[in-house]
Amino acid sequence: MFEIERIAEDLSKVVAGPDPARLEGRDAARLTEVAAEGEKLFGAAKALLAKRAAETRAWARNSRAATPEQWLAEASGCTEGAAREILATVQRLDDLPATAEKLRSGELSLIQAAQVSVGATADPGAEQRLLRTAQRSGMRELRAEKERVVAAADHEAEAHQRAKRERHLRTWTKGFATHGTFSGPTEAVARILHTLEHLTKARFDEARRAGERESNDAYRFDALVTAVTTTTTRTSRSKGRSDPTACVLIGLQPLLNGKTKPGEVCEIPGVGPVPVEHAREVLSHGLLQLVITDGVDVQTVVSPTRHVPSALKIAIALRDRTCKIRGCDNDHALERHHTPPFEQSHRTTYRELGNLCPRHHDLVTHRGFGTTDNHDGTWDLHAPAHAPPDEAAA
Repeated sequence: MFEIERIAEDLSKVVAGPDPARLEGRDAARLTEVAAEGEKLFGAAKALLAKRAAETRAWARNSRAATPEQWLAEASGCTEGAAREILATVQRLDDLPATAEKLRSGELSLIQAAQVSVGATADPGAEQRLLRTAQRSGMRELRAEKERVVAAADHEAEAHQRAKRERHLRTWTKGFATHGTFSGPTEAVARILHTLEHLTKARFDEARRAGERESNDAYRFDALVTAVTTTTTRTSRSKGRSDPTACVLIGLQPLLNGKTKPGEVCEIPGVGPVPVEHAREVLSHGLLQLVITDGVDVQTVVSPTRHVPSALKIAIALRDRTCKIRGCDNDHALERHHTPPFEQSHRTTYRELGNLCPRHHDLVTHRGFGTTDNHDGTWDLHAPAHAPPDEAAA
């Protein structure tokens, strides 16, 4: 296996060699396919070697990482979630020799092996069918076939309970656009879609009368906004008050000037940037809570209780968009954490609070893991010295 080091060194020289732009197009296409085959083989080698490193805890000897997933993520330049899936996939292959052989030979990519192994673990008799699907069809069909296998192998009541337990609505922001995914029991999702159906049709008819031509997906989004806005307005009226629809962090100058300049901010903490014009418009209706950054210095705000003042909540939501553990880019369901623990410091401050993902929060709160500050504002995670290997690697 040590020959892989020489191969990697030779490959680095090849990649750093002549500019691909000098190649004939047909040569570039052929070499792309060769590189893709090499990528599959290197991926297989990485997964198999990482499994051994995790089993022996050798990964911990020269790494600041606290878990094998974190170590593999740092080594691979990927997320901890992707690293965790690699380790889970190669673990499942212990009971799936045919799939393992296809991975070792380069006939399967790691992504394909992950899909096959999940389905074949649920129903070992479906392994060959899944392998044939992987060879003959694209990822979409392989994923669909895997889902069919898992659904058929699942006990109906257990599958329904799992769908309920794993229900979620997640969002992430890129620029001025916020993206999202959701999952839940099919019958619950069907009710949502049925509710949106007539609103989507109404939006479609309105658009056609106005001469607009957009996708049905765009009209479904408009229908969702209409449904939520109508419900919120009705609830607020029943309470006899108007609650803020958002909390926007904005500098004084962009608020006055009507636009942001480089280094200035106008955004919804935890969601993302919004135009200053939008902030002004909502403010004119009295539905917006503004926090002006030129005002309170949140670093001077101290609470002698566990209570987190509003200014701190907003500032921390803005500062910690993802989990503070270095290498973790999880931005879903973040939880505030005191470090040192409140029982020791008896205070709540900007510097002592940080947002952690649920998994890392559980490690530091209930399983004895510790944290240390980094100069870039992240925290390093450290496994407890007394923990047995299997717990420290969890």
